[in-house]
Amino acid sequence: MIDSRHELISFYIVFTLLLITNLYSQNNSQVTILFLLILLILMIMQYGRSMTYLNQLKKYDEVAANIQEHRDWSNISPLVIEQQEVIGVQYNKLMRLIQKQEFRNRRNMQIISIITNSIQDPMVILNINGELEYANNRFKEWVNMSALKRVSFQEVKNESLRKILEDALICETTRKKQLEINQKYYISTAHPIFNEREDFNGAVILFHDITDIKKYESLQKEFFGNVSHELKTPISAIKGCTEILLNGAKNDPQTCDEFLTIIQDENNRMEQLVKDLLLINRYEHDQIKHNTDRVCLNELLTDCIVQTLNIANLKNQKIMLEATEDYSLDGDYIKLQHCFLNLLTNAIHYSGEDTTITIRIRQRGSNIETQVIDQGIGIPAADIPHIFERFYRVDRARSRHTGGTGLGLSIVASIIEAHGGNIKVKSELNKGSKFIVTLPQKMKK
Repeated sequence: MIDSRHELISFYIVFTLLLITNLYSQNNSQVTILFLLILLILMIMQYGRSMTYLNQLKKYDEVAANIQEHRDWSNISPLVIEQQEVIGVQYNKLMRLIQKQEFRNRRNMQIISIITNSIQDPMVILNINGELEYANNRFKEWVNMSALKRVSFQEVKNESLRKILEDALICETTRKKQLEINQKYYISTAHPIFNEREDFNGAVILFHDITDIKKYESLQKEFFGNVSHELKTPISAIKGCTEILLNGAKNDPQTCDEFLTIIQDENNRMEQLVKDLLLINRYEHDQIKHNTDRVCLNELLTDCIVQTLNIANLKNQKIMLEATEDYSLDGDYIKLQHCFLNLLTNAIHYSGEDTTITIRIRQRGSNIETQVIDQGIGIPAADIPHIFERFYRVDRARSRHTGGTGLGLSIVASIIEAHGGNIKVKSELNKGSKFIVTLPQKMKK
């Protein structure tokens, strides 16, 4: 069997020389036919060998196509042309190298997918053609594209978002912009991508939710506005009374006493407002230390009733304490007293004459529930969700008349929350309100 190309060429040369020699001899017919027959057989064998080689190459093409379309990494048996040349082995080595690289890339993409999908902020990668090459799940939900493929950014329906994506491709620099989508505020940061030749190759755009920051800014503006408004009234009153006194009213003892009383009341209002502001600020920043002791709730509420009894007697009101036994809990006596005094004082101020205010204590599992029930004017349903907000007043005119700062219930909620409890309210207009305070008997350390 001839296995080498050089052996085959040598054989052809020998046969050709013998054939030429035989053609010039006298008895050459039979030998010539024999030589021609052998040469034909060799040509047929070589043709078969060539076809085998071509078929193997076609198989390589099919495998390459399968790799491209179906990721089929089937190995091919080595193709032997000569004993020293094994193309198939090298081809298989190349395929295995490509396969390893493909697996590595796939693993990297899985890691990137896990990381990007674990964050709550939307993100997207644009290629140089403006196609959405990759997006995390948050972005897909954002733009209502559940199965995002390589679509153009121009297919994004939201105009503000589409302009940001377009801007990231046009500017080729780091850009930051704000946008509003679905009643939420975001700040987008576009980072350009460059290849190894420093050519622009796309952009990564991250979107950070700043809705809470915007809300905080709005609350901050509202807070300063409310503080300014609350301080403006007593300052104006003090200023007006002072000017009147300086213009001659101080010479009239009765008028002087009247205006000095107004100045004193307004000054007390400002002082109380500042104290409440400092107190609620310390609660928000967790700067208040609680002296946790065992507190008898019955004694604490009785003390609150005694302190407010004079005010209640002016309106011929009755205050009743309903408790089937003595209830104790862990807490700060002074802070809890401040809390229930505020609730009881509100009940007195917003209830009419000859009414009854009831304080009821009950056991609720491992918690103690305290209800402060009045027969007052009640709270409109639309106002109930807001009554624990700072400076919120249902009836501003009446609240100011009673000397309230609009911070009382906000401080109450902070005290209850600091003790691990909660407060809620039920109310009906012209029938009364019920404030329900739930506190744990033992505070978690």
